[in-house]
Amino acid sequence: MTGEPVRTDSRGGRWADLGRTELIELGRTIVTERLEELGCQVRRPAAVVRGPLAVTTPSGRALELFVSTQRLGGYVFWTKSRFELRSDRLAAIVLLDGAEDPMLYLIPSIEWRSPSPPLKDRPNAGKRSEPEYGVSIARSSLAQLDRYRWDRASGPRFLL
Repeated sequence: MTGEPVRTDSRGGRWADLGRTELIELGRTIVTERLEELGCQVRRPAAVVRGPLAVTTPSGRALELFVSTQRLGGYVFWTKSRFELRSDRLAAIVLLDGAEDPMLYLIPSIEWRSPSPPLKDRPNAGKRSEPEYGVSIARSSLAQLDRYRWDRASGPRFLL
């Protein structure tokens, strides 16, 4: 993968050793640090596992960032009941790939109004799962996901 790497965890990037709560905390920490570098104020949710980051940009714009930390491969999603499509709501994906530094992706929620790969809109009608918005994070989807890459040049475009 190309792009600008971010800080790794204290285990030298051995993501396989991290449990679910540690992965969530790692992702939130990486995203919070990147936001603070841009001059944003970040308030974390009270719950360790659930809830978006509340962000105030330097211009005073209030945002909600839903952070998901994932290993490469598969699919990440948010239920439609929790992730309403609004201009002040974004999804941040922290993608871990072996020993490489994590890659960040930032997706405005309104992109799901007319989703194109790797974004998915799954109504799940008649199924056990709730309706959801998702993203394919398979290796084969990385080229399509690249338009949402969050590096130091693209971050202000989405946030400020």
